[in-house]
Amino acid sequence: MGRTLAMRTIPGGLAALTMVLLPRAGLGQASPYRGLWVGTATLRAVNEVAVPLDENNVPVAPDPRVPTPTADAAEVRLIIHVNGAGQAFLLKDVAIVNRAEGGSGAAGQDLALVTDPRLYAEVPPQAAMRLASAAFDFGEARATGALDALVEEAARRATAFATNPALDVATEAQRVAARNTLAAQLQPVLETMALNADVATSYGGFLVDFNAGVVDAIAASTSAPEVAAFTIQGTALRDQSVYGDSRGLDLVRAVVAAVGAAAPGDAGAAAHNTAAAFADVDNRYQRFIAGQDFGAMIAAAAEAAPGAAAADGATRDSILDAMRGTEAADAAITLGLQTKIQAYDDTRAAGAIDAVLGAMADAAWSNRTQTASLIRERSAQAGREALCNQVARYPLPVLTPTPDYNAFVRSPAFQGAAAAAAAAAAAGAIDERAANPLYTGLSVYGAAKVAVAEALRSVYGAAARVLRTELPLEGIFAAGSGDPRAVSELPEPSDLGPPGLAGGVYLPADHPTNPFRHRRHPDHVSGYDIRREIRLDFDGATGDAPEPAGFGVDRLRGTYREAIHGLHKPLGPAPETAPIGLLTEGRFELNRLSGIDTLNAL
Repeated sequence: MGRTLAMRTIPGGLAALTMVLLPRAGLGQASPYRGLWVGTATLRAVNEVAVPLDENNVPVAPDPRVPTPTADAAEVRLIIHVNGAGQAFLLKDVAIVNRAEGGSGAAGQDLALVTDPRLYAEVPPQAAMRLASAAFDFGEARATGALDALVEEAARRATAFATNPALDVATEAQRVAARNTLAAQLQPVLETMALNADVATSYGGFLVDFNAGVVDAIAASTSAPEVAAFTIQGTALRDQSVYGDSRGLDLVRAVVAAVGAAAPGDAGAAAHNTAAAFADVDNRYQRFIAGQDFGAMIAAAAEAAPGAAAADGATRDSILDAMRGTEAADAAITLGLQTKIQAYDDTRAAGAIDAVLGAMADAAWSNRTQTASLIRERSAQAGREALCNQVARYPLPVLTPTPDYNAFVRSPAFQGAAAAAAAAAAAGAIDERAANPLYTGLSVYGAAKVAVAEALRSVYGAAARVLRTELPLEGIFAAGSGDPRAVSELPEPSDLGPPGLAGGVYLPADHPTNPFRHRRHPDHVSGYDIRREIRLDFDGATGDAPEPAGFGVDRLRGTYREAIHGLHKPLGPAPETAPIGLLTEGRFELNRLSGIDTLNAL
């Protein structure tokens, strides 16, 4: 279905967006902070990197750990989404679109949040709102990391081979033989690493083994031998992956924890639904309960409620049957069955439908003597509240690879990188050993690494272009989370407490938007790797409600901090082992513009 979408980007300010309405039937949130938060961080302090002279011309180095006030301020747009489980994600941009065909006005709005521009064709043509932050851009760091792992392993093994004192490279024939031998040793090792980079396939194999019978055994006893066996298998899966994909290990632990926390008689359902949540790598369940079909079911059930409640011999169950008999409910039930993870007894979607329609039937029955409009209104409200408070949300495994990462590691370019890296590392290491009579292990390692990086330049370019639209943040998005005190107010910078939210933004040297990369300058075809470590610390105390900022808009404030690496030489007393980047600090303010708790639910 090809469609067009006219996007209106809001360059600044929040006034134009504070009245964005919640979707007609998309209030499926459990976390009190769920939804889209947009605001600004105003930076008013930065650490000093120069060493000035005092009145006696004596160099006085400032403490690079302490940001000091600046003469002016810089503003950074922040866009953060919090899902129903309370997990926070930093966004580059987001479009607020209407899923309803031909809808207009508040009554015709069924809104969704879209971060992947490839999904714009799935919504009706419209002039949609789009929020963007020029301050944040990030690539899929794991794609570049997979290549980095190949380069590191190739250089390390090539160094060990080339620095062997028994190796003779005096003649060209000996050098050719050494290169060929080394490349032959390296290639299978690197090919195995390239295969292991496809963590989606590896995790899929783990899920095949972690079947319903295993889940039943753990539900019966958390001391079952399957726990130890799959803990070992999950650990091996994590250790062989290029970025420490611990989803298998996390799955075992989550199922054990779910069984331990379940009420008597509910252990089996809890175990199966938890396993299904980890196997739901496409997030189909959360998108289902926040989707258009689920919302249409609530609207149709509310329309059916007055007639069913007024029918002769009506009962609560007859009202429920009437609601389930609507065309929209039938469509939602069908979609729920398609959403189910077939490997397990996954009752998440069916349970969500039962909980919502059951609450609506209860409301219609208890208000059966009221007017039709009141029955309809209270039934719809009961359905939305049930979706908010009774339907379970499951945290997303943040290590799930993006579709673009999967496509990259399965591409011929990446899978062919092992052979190219093996040949380049062998040539670089052996040539350094032969040409440099004063070679060292470090010089051989450096020569091999440079040779491999140069051989894989085009593959690095492809890795840098791998798309990532949401960046997970660690910590708790809530009032009172973190330590909002300014570093300059502390006796020692190390006295700063744990962060409220923290995350790392990575912009590879070959990323199209790297600020040091200029396509038309021959010396600037590649930039510098830029790493940004951000943290947000929230004002208030734990349990505080967000500050009301206006009609239907909540606000949170706090302290924003960022450390940037790659724009300046490492600072601090131990720049090699504990580098200090460019530090900045300021205050942030976030306003909740929407309560939609699931991204890209179309």
